Order: sequence, then C-alpha cells, then structure tokens
Amino acid sequence: MRLLFVCTAILLFTLSTRAQDATRVLFLGNSYTFFNELPVMLTELAASMGHVVVTAENTPGGASLQGHTTNATSQELIEQGNWDFVVLQEQSQKASLPYDEVVADFFPSVESLVETIRLHNDCAVPLLYMTWGRENGDSQNCAWWPPVCTYSGMQELLTERYLEASDNSQSWCAPVGMIWEDILNSTNINLYNADSSHPSAAGSYLAASTFFVALFGENPAASNYSGPISLGASTTIDEAVWNVWQTQSSAWMQYDLMGMELFTQSTSTGCNIQVSTSPYVDSVLVSNGTLEFVWQNGDVESLIFDGSATFDLTVYSQCAAPNFSSETFYSSTASIAPYSTRSNFSIYPNPASDLLFIDVLASTSAEVSMMDSRGKTMGSWSVTGTESINVSGIPQGVYSLEILSDGKILEKQAVLIQR
Repeated sequence: MRLLFVCTAILLFTLSTRAQDATRVLFLGNSYTFFNELPVMLTELAASMGHVVVTAENTPGGASLQGHTTNATSQELIEQGNWDFVVLQEQSQKASLPYDEVVADFFPSVESLVETIRLHNDCAVPLLYMTWGRENGDSQNCAWWPPVCTYSGMQELLTERYLEASDNSQSWCAPVGMIWEDILNSTNINLYNADSSHPSAAGSYLAASTFFVALFGENPAASNYSGPISLGASTTIDEAVWNVWQTQSSAWMQYDLMGMELFTQSTSTGCNIQVSTSPYVDSVLVSNGTLEFVWQNGDVESLIFDGSATFDLTVYSQCAAPNFSSETFYSSTASIAPYSTRSNFSIYPNPASDLLFIDVLASTSAEVSMMDSRGKTMGSWSVTGTESINVSGIPQGVYSLEILSDGKILEKQAVLIQR
C-alpha cells in the first residue's frame, strides 16, 4: 500500500555544523542590493562579531530574477559552486503583481535559479531577499492593480509571495520587508531614499542585520558596529531583527540541512510510514538489529510488527556529519499510538482530523502555537501534562507546531491536518 502525504519541514538550525574559515555569500539582485554597499555592511557587521564573510555580487540596476536565469555573469558566478549562500532578490515590483503573473514569472525564476544553485553545489543554501513596499505604493501599476496603491497593500503581497516562493523551492528567506514594516510602525527611523523606493543607509543596514541573523543565528545587538548610521538607530534595528528571529521563526523558512519528518498511519499489522527530508539529505539508514533498509525523500514503507517497534535512524548528507536518532512506531492494536516521542513532548495522531493530543512530559507547563506556511498563527493553547486541542476549525494542510516553555522553544515540527 502506498500513501501520499504532503509535508513541509520547517525547522531551525545553526551554522555551527558548517565549520569553516569563511562564509561565502553570492548576491544576485539589483540596486536594492548595491545601494549603500549592502554586502560590505554585512561583511563589516559579521567581522565585528568574529565572523569572516566573503561576498560577490551581480546586481545590475532594474534586474529581475528572470533576467538572472540567463545572465552570463550570474550563471558563471553560480557555476563556481563554492558558495555557502546565494541571495536572490527580485525586481521590486514583480512579486507584488497579480498572482497569475507571479506564478508565470517570479516563482519559476526562483525555482530555476535554485535548481542551478544546487546543481553546482549540493550544500549551497538559496536565500530569498524579501524586499519592501514603496513608501507611497506602486504608482506605475496602481491604476490597473489597486492592491499596490499603498505601502501596506504592496508589502502584504510581497510578504506572502516571498514566503510562498521559499516554501515552494525549499529555500531560506531573509524577511527584510517584514522587519521594515515593524520599524516603520514603531519608530521614526527613515528607511527610504529620497525616491521613496530605494533604501536609505538605515534601510540597507536593516537588510545587512537581517542577513547576518539568517547566516549565523546570533543577536546583532551584541555588536558595537553601526555602519553609516547612529549606534542608537542600529541598536533599534538590531533589536527588531532579533525579535522577528525569535518570535516569528517560521518567517525565516530555514530548512535544517539534516531535516527529516516522518508521517505515519497505524494499521492492524504495523504501520505505513512516509519520509520527507530536506534537499540536503542523501539517505536515511533504518535498522532494528534484524531488519535494515534505506529511505530516500518521498519513500513509503509498510512495516509489519505487533504492537510497537523501535528503529535506529541514521541520516546521511555530504553537507554535515551523520545524525543519529531512534523512533518508535505503533500499530493500531497498541493501547497508545503517539506519532513520535521526543525528549520534551509527544503529539498524536499525526495526521490529525479534529483533535490533536499533546503530552508535555513531567507535567511541564507549555504554550503551544500552530502556524501556517506564511507564519500566521492559526491557534494558541496552554498545555500541562496531557491535553487535547481542537483543530476541527483549522483547514486541511501542513502546519508548524511550536511548543514553548519559559519563552524558549522546546520543539518544533510539522503537523498534517487531514480529513
């Protein structure tokens, strides 16, 4: 029996697994990147925190990602294959146009570039540079596309489309536009150049700070670097960036190099299991002493056992050291059938339909949040011990479940709601 499940594994990791002397970053974009020498700001901010960043760029004015798919310089740079990150920045208006145009242009351009990036370096991380809405909206397209007539309308579309592109292509996202909106709403820092479109020095610093956090997962406020703006302004910006990193982690779409998710369906004779891995995982060795086989992304296995069975899992990737874990699977005849048992909690069933049970071990009090792929919170609950939460009002789909205690994330994993 073959089961088909959809899985989006949205997981966090730090780049300590990539021990190396320098982090190499390629920027492909346009003037939103080269204004105020954004790559230089990133390099200097990283240096102030003890990191070496080497950058290169191809950023012709007005360039689009579709243009970069055929631009000889961009292709030659990608083909060097020695980049840890490749930053992709779309022309400022294209991602906010009507959805059918985005589907025909922006999404395919991202996916084409991501495919080329991974073709030349299996371990390179594509990183989408979410841009910002124009200060007074998009006057060029407003007459025929009213949603972009205001900054807020344009920003909402850019946020949605960049996050969707990241999800579709399994790329990371630097949510500069989201943080830009936070700064505009809470401070008087001027992020715009006089043309109301390009970034001011503060706007470029915001982008540099966001990229620093995306690369290293460290709080930029710990640095005394402020670039071309005042220390007070840079600190305010750094704090806003770090706040989004901590409280809206799904906006960063950071896939674990060694990420793996298992979707299970208990049967009377054992369990059907589908594996979904990050694009960086080569294979998963599964063994229980008597049985041994290899999984790859998308594989479905029907295991036959009585009650429960525990397997050792070894995840292999050329991008990181092997990762070892174990999983216990349950048949429908078992008295309790949790989806997965972790150090801090278990949830079951997964997929869920109406009720999702959460067991927070040792009666620890925790806060549970469920978010969609765009970071929108679908529900929040307080949980102590074992409790059920009602998900009957949440549409079918894949969601990210976070369990927090004392402000810290204990665990995060994907949950499938299926009816």
